[in-house]
Amino acid sequence: MSGVRVRFAPSPTGYLHIGGARTALYNWLLARHEGGALVLRIEDTDRARSTKEYLDAIIEDLRWLGLDWDEGPEVGGPRGPYFQSERAGSYAPHLERLLAEGLAYRCYCSQEELDERRRAHPAGPEAWRYDRRCLLLSDEKAARLSAERPAALRFRVPEGSVSFDDAVLGRVEVDNSELDDLVIARPDGTPTYNFAVVVDDLEMQITHVVRGSDHLSNTPRQILLWRALGHEPPTFGHLPLVLSQDGQVLSKRRGAVAIGEYRRQGYLPEALVNSMALLGWAYDGEQEFFTAEELVEKFETGRVSRKAASFDPDKLAWMNAQWIKRLDVAERTDRLVPILTAEGLLDGEPAGDERRWLEGVVAAIDDRLKTLRDVLQFDWFFLASDVDYDSMAVSKVLSKPGAGDILAGLRRTLSGAPDFEPETLERSIRAYAEEVGLKAGKVIQPVRVAVTGSTASPGIFETLSLLGRDRVLARIESARRLIS
Repeated sequence: MSGVRVRFAPSPTGYLHIGGARTALYNWLLARHEGGALVLRIEDTDRARSTKEYLDAIIEDLRWLGLDWDEGPEVGGPRGPYFQSERAGSYAPHLERLLAEGLAYRCYCSQEELDERRRAHPAGPEAWRYDRRCLLLSDEKAARLSAERPAALRFRVPEGSVSFDDAVLGRVEVDNSELDDLVIARPDGTPTYNFAVVVDDLEMQITHVVRGSDHLSNTPRQILLWRALGHEPPTFGHLPLVLSQDGQVLSKRRGAVAIGEYRRQGYLPEALVNSMALLGWAYDGEQEFFTAEELVEKFETGRVSRKAASFDPDKLAWMNAQWIKRLDVAERTDRLVPILTAEGLLDGEPAGDERRWLEGVVAAIDDRLKTLRDVLQFDWFFLASDVDYDSMAVSKVLSKPGAGDILAGLRRTLSGAPDFEPETLERSIRAYAEEVGLKAGKVIQPVRVAVTGSTASPGIFETLSLLGRDRVLARIESARRLIS
């Protein structure tokens, strides 16, 4: 295993969505491409909004996508704990070191005082930077304030600039005058995000931080903290943001569909992974379909675009349909069984003749599925006991003059068919149509509606064969009664 160590650090304050899952995927691909390790770290210090429901859903969705991790929840590892809420003891020694070395100082300013000074800034609140008031306190005044109120800790930003080579964006340089002395510990002693994430990455020996470009403003501060703690920072790579089609940033708080919802709607993990990989990355600009193994082989951060990526739900639906088509009948059947079982159309895993029959149904449906749940448009009339007739189909087909006579003749013809194989049924129905002087379609459409309830179905002769003689004859009789 190489020395590359990356991490995905979700906050369980919401469900995993496309943007976060894309970040997880790129980290997983980098780790697997380099033969390195992926660490899953849960940043759950927001006690008010973090829930077990969100945590369980995130882990389930990552597993479903096929994104495994080498260290973290459920698998353990030598550099835990992997829940930030359990790492409180990790931060104090580093805070004390910065304080002792004069790289941090105590700040007694209340939030109200800070807000007032920010509002009063001549150039406006956005231009205000902390004025280091507490750094300039006399020992006597600092002692008096210390007795009156708890102090936050601020990092003392040095003069100069921060520059780094971003794996995606290239050279980035920021003048330190644009950064104020950030709070690294709150008055209650808990670390702030920028400090906690640096310590966690340091102690977990993270070598590459791959994350969304919305974190770019944090990176110069974190690099300064890494160096103040005596270490060189990891390699950073900031991914382009994922935008909706109206140009808004997708996020769990801004209308993004959760990964779990795509799973419930019948999308394949292969399609989600393939689509997410292409949100900002391309191999040669031509290849569009990639298995997970191909992505691992070909992925490099140098091929990630600097431009924001646009997520197109219609493109995802199209790609999902293509991935379903790639499954052979047996695999497609395996994917459909849980949906049919959940809907009460199957009683558990089919075996023997029932399994072979179900594979015949799936073969008849052929390439009509855009999502796995689309099977419910077809399988209900294969698996349900009664037909739910579409009123439009009845009015357009079964209610036409002579439809009842056609169905009666078809019932006699099919009851006498020597067998119920598709070829035999086709010969029998076409012969009947010729006998009564009608085009085959004028006979086929009434029987289609009679046995499926709809004007659209898989191949009618395969459908009749799969339904079997008894159910076909019973449904034709039910249709006759419906229109009589």
